[in-house]
Amino acid sequence: MAPLAVTFTKPVEGRFYRSTIRRADGCLVAFDGGGWNTVGGPARELPHDLAHFVVEDGLGLTSGVWGVLAAGGLFGHAQVVEGRQAPHAATRGKAIADAAADEVMHAELLVRATADLALAGAHEDRGALRAALRETWWEGHDADAVARTCVALRDASGAWAALERGASLELLWTLGPAATPAPRRRGRRAARGRP
Repeated sequence: MAPLAVTFTKPVEGRFYRSTIRRADGCLVAFDGGGWNTVGGPARELPHDLAHFVVEDGLGLTSGVWGVLAAGGLFGHAQVVEGRQAPHAATRGKAIADAAADEVMHAELLVRATADLALAGAHEDRGALRAALRETWWEGHDADAVARTCVALRDASGAWAALERGASLELLWTLGPAATPAPRRRGRRAARGRP
């Protein structure tokens, strides 16, 4: 899969921001957000959707928020703002998001936990980092990847803080889309009296 362009735009005023992803089908999906994560470092915080991108990318989560959007899934506050969708795209988008609900919740927990580790500076303390990794939601992730992701969160926070209002931070989603659910097959109708 070719990398997908993801843009995070700093608002001209206020704290609400917009993220967009240009999917493989050519559609542009806008994802409006207002949540923030505190990660430490000089800038201290960054938009929650950008934190998702950094953590999902850093930990290889293909079925988190950005993988679902890349696959054509849509959440309540995401919408196609440009491009022509395939027939039944809304139904398919809901099915993709529904099928990945557990993975998206897992990603949500990892974003919060990684942001907390970055805020505490635990990525610099291997003992504290390993202690944190004993929690069940970290299964399959190693200390080095988590430490790099903590640093990437702080770096992203600095890059966001350096943006002028109205400017954008452009990144590439390279992990691919989330696995899509198999299409439902329609059952055969009984012929009962029909010609």
